[in-house]
Amino acid sequence: MRRPAFIGVFSVTLGLAGCAPPTEPHVCTAIAVEALVVTVVDSASGQRLCDATVIVIDGAFTQALRPFPAVTECTYSGPTERAGLYEVRVTRSGYVPATMTNVRVTADECHVIPVKLTVSLRPAS
Repeated sequence: MRRPAFIGVFSVTLGLAGCAPPTEPHVCTAIAVEALVVTVVDSASGQRLCDATVIVIDGAFTQALRPFPAVTECTYSGPTERAGLYEVRVTRSGYVPATMTNVRVTADECHVIPVKLTVSLRPAS
């Protein structure tokens, strides 16, 4: 039995319609996204350090990152919804300070794209 040719044409047309750009505006979520999530560890043991100070700098902008979601997680996060090119400085008593430079945070049409970092601190001699 022969099938009508219009079924094949309909399939191709339907497939191409899926490639058209959306006509509706993009909907963003109503959440605040942290640009950086930093974990600080002891370089010798790999143990997380929960009482470090993490400062980020982007030009004239400076912010101390806060423990998030809680101090027990040993991660530091921020700034909220701010793309940029950051320098990350980490200090803790008894350790040699560490700095990471050129940490780039980008954003899409709604939010920043979070960057996760792990910074190892060397015990001071």
